Amino acid sequence: MAQNFTITGKVTDKATGNPLEFANVAIFQEQDSSLVTGGITEADGSFRIEVSPGNYYVRIQFVTYGARILSGIEINKSNPVQDFGEIILVPQDAELEEVVVQAERTQMQLQLDKKVYNVGKDLSNLGGSASDLLANLPSVSVDVEGNVELRGSTSVKVLIDGKPSGLVGLSSTDALRQMQGNMIETVEIITNPSARYDAEGMAGIINIILKKDQKKGVNGSFQINTGWPHNHGASVNMNLRRNWVNFFINYGIDYRKAPGTGETLQRFPEAEADEVARTDQYTDRVRGGISNSVRFGSDFFLNDKTSITTAFLYRYSDELNESAISFEDFNLDDDLLDYTLREDDEEEGDENLEYSVNFSRTFSSKDHKLTADFQYQSNNEIEQSNILQSNGATRATMVEELQQKVRNDEGENRLMLQSDYIHPFGEKGKFELGYRSTIRNVKNNYTVDEADETGAYMPVDTFTIAFDYNERVHAFYGIISDELEKISWQVGLRSETTNISSELEEQNRNLNWNYTNLFPSAFFTYKLLSGNQVQLSYSRRIERPRFRELSPMTSFSNNRRFRVGNPNLQPEFTDSYELGFLQNMSNSSIYYGVYYRYTDQLIQRVTLPPNELLQTVTIPYNAGISRAVGVEVNVSQDFTEWYRLSGNVNFYRQESNGVLGDTLRLDAKAVTLSSRINNNFTLSDRLTAQMNFWYRAPEQRAQGRRLSMSSLDLGLSYDVFNNNGTISLNVRDLFNTRKYRYTTELATLVEDNVWQWRKGPTFNLAFVYRLNQKKQRERGGDRDGGDGDFDM
Repeated sequence: MAQNFTITGKVTDKATGNPLEFANVAIFQEQDSSLVTGGITEADGSFRIEVSPGNYYVRIQFVTYGARILSGIEINKSNPVQDFGEIILVPQDAELEEVVVQAERTQMQLQLDKKVYNVGKDLSNLGGSASDLLANLPSVSVDVEGNVELRGSTSVKVLIDGKPSGLVGLSSTDALRQMQGNMIETVEIITNPSARYDAEGMAGIINIILKKDQKKGVNGSFQINTGWPHNHGASVNMNLRRNWVNFFINYGIDYRKAPGTGETLQRFPEAEADEVARTDQYTDRVRGGISNSVRFGSDFFLNDKTSITTAFLYRYSDELNESAISFEDFNLDDDLLDYTLREDDEEEGDENLEYSVNFSRTFSSKDHKLTADFQYQSNNEIEQSNILQSNGATRATMVEELQQKVRNDEGENRLMLQSDYIHPFGEKGKFELGYRSTIRNVKNNYTVDEADETGAYMPVDTFTIAFDYNERVHAFYGIISDELEKISWQVGLRSETTNISSELEEQNRNLNWNYTNLFPSAFFTYKLLSGNQVQLSYSRRIERPRFRELSPMTSFSNNRRFRVGNPNLQPEFTDSYELGFLQNMSNSSIYYGVYYRYTDQLIQRVTLPPNELLQTVTIPYNAGISRAVGVEVNVSQDFTEWYRLSGNVNFYRQESNGVLGDTLRLDAKAVTLSSRINNNFTLSDRLTAQMNFWYRAPEQRAQGRRLSMSSLDLGLSYDVFNNNGTISLNVRDLFNTRKYRYTTELATLVEDNVWQWRKGPTFNLAFVYRLNQKKQRERGGDRDGGDGDFDM
């Protein structure tokens, strides 16, 4: 039999004695310092790497810890195994001489069922919102309306610390814009979630991890920022650890005022000579207001193995949004027939409350664990609009024609109970069981009042709606996993029983849905030499209709374009497959991924033909199936000690087939891509710069086409106060190209749309000061290949 030659050891934390999982182990030739192979440590901190006979040295490093170099290693037939036993790494707080200033960037760790990004290292994130932060991540984009997309799909579930949260509220798009990015520590992208997670989210899950430290003593950070258009805020993150108790608090206040524009050019091909043949719509709007959020809590360490964590969250925002929409109607001869101006002054108040308790008990083995969670949320949103509509043959001859008041009250209460149990077996095997119950109630009261000839406001019955929605989801799951030499595997099964009831009072209409579904998942990883690995995964997902896709009324600011919900909407189901390969070289890392998604009962937003008043209605329907196959590539390359390039390309083909009724076909075939390039420059020990470019190619839709969009962002950062403070300046959308453009093509309507939620460029200046915290650094361009096997 062939003789095996190996280098082994176990990496631990000096302060706690705990093993360090995912520490980077790199092995180099003693003669020329060339990288030979490498790997990462397991959950117990151990590593075992096969090598050929020769002379080597080993470098071991982990983020925020000082590196260790072990030299003088000679592997031969008489000494086939070099076992270092316990290898202790010292936190950088105690070993500052190991800190080297290098380019700041987002770091990726590839784990069995997710990718983890340390988002705090992107210069363009400082002073930005959570929405801005997500838009900087590979495979993630945020459209003009704030909808988050993952690999081109908006069917993505956004979680906070692994659970639905009051920080997201009723409208995740508005909440993510208002949430300060400085509250966020890391973001997990889970494209194929395991049975441990909720099955909801066709494209996957984005899990936002908030900052919370547990280092002893007092530590934290403070940030202030200002920008143009108006973007001003301040935040504080503090932590106090004393023996058996840990207290943490995050507070942020933010004021924003963002101007936006819209343009819709409509043509009516079947118009007669005396009818409107063309309408030009122009929108100017300003959205702004102030938001406050506070989150505080404590960890009580009852003993070394038992802890209780409590957390309380409160967020309130008060917005004043103004919009003006003009309509110019022309006949076939391009003569102006009518001019209409519709002005909307809207006040919006959002209040979110959340309370959570977590119990954690670790048994004799650290992998033998029981946790229990309780969470309660209350979200309330009130929108009040005063609408004035004027009309005339020309702008100069307009007279007030219509006055309306719109009120939209939405309230949500959510209760969540969860328990998870993990039992290890063998050397590295685990068996997991869990239960989660979620009870949710949402109420929506929508009223429109219109002034009559005397000035008295009377209700418009057509637009008066009271909608009550109740949802209960009870889930059980089981997972078994193990690792056999180079192969890691995990298989799981989740069962979810869903009960949904809704009531539409005006129509005396009640709907009830009850169904139970099974959601299997499987992951297989094979570790190659040099820390490379191949991963194959599968999961089945569900996308339940969102509340606003069910509510019969969602918008009234534009009385010619309505977006409404469909109470009869059914969930869609997706089978997702993915094959990934991670390759590590001396100064670069490349991740290749191939994925395939098949979706049944596809939810499509359908625009109905305009009526005699030129009004269009967009409503979601279950219509057909969808198939998507794609290739994703993430690249990170250290060219020099002062320049790093990282990039991402997501290229995919999507085909959907469906029919609405007997005649309306909803078929589309699209081949498209999105890409992102990040350039990072270390100009000096204190000064760093960043230039990011993002591009999304056109895509064919069932009723039209989405056109291309791009953006260029710049960032500059300078460290002050002995590296305890950082001043940063960033510019987003430098050339004002981040515009959402799309076309709609029906037999009786052709329209071109250009929308921009926030005009570019935007400028932001931020200052961060760290109290008893050292800025996380990375080594780049040195002989060990930079930042390790799983950094990208």
